[in-house]
Amino acid sequence: MPNYSNFAIVELKIHVPNKSVLLLFALFSLAFTACNPARNIPEGKYLVGRNIIIPDSNILAKEEFEPLIRLNPNRKLIGFWRFHLGLYNIGNHGKDRWYKKGFRRIGEEPVLVDSLAIDKTKEQFKLFLNKNGFFNGTVSDSIKYKKNKRAVIRYYIHFDKPYNINSIAYSTLDTGITYFTNEFERTSLIKPGERFNEEILDEERERITNAIKDRGYYFFNRNYITYSIDTAFGSNQAKVYLYINRINENIDPKLINNESITDHQTFRIRNIYVQTDHNPKNPALSIPTDTVVYKGINILTTGKGHIIRNSELVRNIFVSSDELYLQEKLDYTYRKLQELNIFKFINIYFKEVPVDQENKKYLLDLFVQLTPSDQQDMTLESELTNTGGNVGIAGSIGYRNKNIFKGAEVLELKFKGGLEALPNFNDSVEDKKLLFFNTYEIGPELSLAFKKIPLFKFSPYLNPKTSINLGFNYQERPDYRRSVTNFSINYSLFLPRRHRFIFTLPEINSVKVKLSPGFESKLDGLNDPRLFYTYATHIISSVRLTYINTNQNITTTRNFIFFRINTEYAPRLFQIDLKPAEFFKVDFDFSYHHAVNTFNNIVFRVASGVGLPFGASSALPFEKSFFSGGANSIRAWSARTLGPGSYKNTVNIEQSGDIKVEANVEYRSEILKLSNGIIIEGASFVDAGNVWTRNEDISRPDGKFELQHMVEELGIGGGFGLRFNFSFFILRLDAAVKLRDPSLEANKRWVYPGQKFGISDVTFNLAIGYPF
Repeated sequence: MPNYSNFAIVELKIHVPNKSVLLLFALFSLAFTACNPARNIPEGKYLVGRNIIIPDSNILAKEEFEPLIRLNPNRKLIGFWRFHLGLYNIGNHGKDRWYKKGFRRIGEEPVLVDSLAIDKTKEQFKLFLNKNGFFNGTVSDSIKYKKNKRAVIRYYIHFDKPYNINSIAYSTLDTGITYFTNEFERTSLIKPGERFNEEILDEERERITNAIKDRGYYFFNRNYITYSIDTAFGSNQAKVYLYINRINENIDPKLINNESITDHQTFRIRNIYVQTDHNPKNPALSIPTDTVVYKGINILTTGKGHIIRNSELVRNIFVSSDELYLQEKLDYTYRKLQELNIFKFINIYFKEVPVDQENKKYLLDLFVQLTPSDQQDMTLESELTNTGGNVGIAGSIGYRNKNIFKGAEVLELKFKGGLEALPNFNDSVEDKKLLFFNTYEIGPELSLAFKKIPLFKFSPYLNPKTSINLGFNYQERPDYRRSVTNFSINYSLFLPRRHRFIFTLPEINSVKVKLSPGFESKLDGLNDPRLFYTYATHIISSVRLTYINTNQNITTTRNFIFFRINTEYAPRLFQIDLKPAEFFKVDFDFSYHHAVNTFNNIVFRVASGVGLPFGASSALPFEKSFFSGGANSIRAWSARTLGPGSYKNTVNIEQSGDIKVEANVEYRSEILKLSNGIIIEGASFVDAGNVWTRNEDISRPDGKFELQHMVEELGIGGGFGLRFNFSFFILRLDAAVKLRDPSLEANKRWVYPGQKFGISDVTFNLAIGYPF
């Protein structure tokens, strides 16, 4: 029987504040009226319109100076519209009404030319030049005032000749650390002949600090490392001297009560104590009463039972008794305990063992306090869906146990169902409906994940994981009934430096399809064996390898990349009655996320793929084909309606292909933060892409991929969107229009100005999460 003592029921409700949405659209309308944000600027004052940095060399990128500017123009929404300034001007104009205070709070005061701020910017630029070795560099400015009360500020940077590192010398009077200085100097990040750079000096200080702490020096910190720079001997050369201070060295004796100067000491671990049921809110109830010694580690509890198996707990502790204190192992222990995902709080600390007549060694006792989180939970989820313009509702009930066998194994059981209104492709009058929904699907999903790979012994530093998944899905649609049974085992490894591999063996999908008489007749009439094969009953037995590389850091807003490549091979593995789908497929997805500033970022994405059927297969199966259009693709087209190639869809059937190419650019801006923590963001975007067939398809002329025609057959769409960021998920609404339609005649594919714009041209997409 499962233990329900820590059972928690969580109900997830998605609620978009209607008043906030209405207020937002009202603010948009009002801010549009403030088309001239400089009209309220007092006489003699000028709005900062633009900052221009003009260096006389490209040694340092202009982007490195931009964060140092103290007088930045009012921010722009989606790259061009000063929405916040316009809103502030409305709130600051005329009689002061109650609602205008809200406009001023949401808005942004005009940023006016300020000579003091300009001078401070020049000082920061000069400091930055010095930090990069340009000690003789200079910074000047000029201001151009325009008739529209805007000003353009130019900063001129003269680098002059930089100072280069002539030599680097390491020294210390600490008798223990002196043994390592030659190694530190040999592996130094500071290289003779390179330009002086304070950032490199800081990185070297951090590197040496970590190296010394990883040699047992528990109390050592970066403040003990000091530099002196000698530039007195001319020729723009700098000698760097790095010195590692002893305790109380180079400190005024009066500040430390004349304490003596001593060497740093190395410390060893004496005892390790781990308590798995610590309660930080009530320490009196957390006093351990039971101790078990397992592989030299003291495991403490209050007598209420062990949260996790001793073997699994100790496997995630990388510190051992009687070994030197090593910061790297301690950091990794913390990270691995955190990844178990069964502890709410993790507190690690040391107690120094007093040195006396009996103990003359420098020792530390390690204490690890672990506070369990709820081990089980249930979720109830409901959502409104819009798949390429097809409205629906969906819901699920799920159960999760994060520690089912007391080894941090995660068992998840979910039961999902949904209703949707889809077009009837066969135009049959036999269209069964529940309310106005004519499509439903239902099915359970079961998964078990654990943090090891059976039969193989990998280093714990590679974070080996295994997940076993089993699912069944039954779909009732106007055109067919389909039941899908799937089973897969996934193995994953996280390599150092942001690399992740996921190997799936096996993945088995059994698909049974029963076509409606009308739809089957329509397929027969099209006389397309490839299309008929797409909807045939089949089984897929495949092997998949996925590689993911990203340098994203959720705690910072710096630029990052995301790259994923997926390969899948599906040969005939079983001799059974079901027809096997045989194919090889590869696809990739690359995106670059550039942080323009605190409030704006721009994302570039490229995705492509190709599938090659072989053996008894004449085409990719439906669920493995490539599709274009929809909320995460080319948003001006509904899902699965774009392509293939320049084919004009006249049969009202979902379109797929063997080849896909997509590219997207999206500019994202923060509009405002609501009092309840919700962030509302705006976006402008352009999407381009299509799918193609590898071979000529007589039922879909002009759908074959030909490299020389690829660019002219790209569907292009653009639009705007809103994102409601609830921190734990993002609700997205995008509105897009077709700009270039490859299904039109070759010389008339640009939609505008060939036709008048109407609201019916807009395709709306409602989705969860960012598109990429």
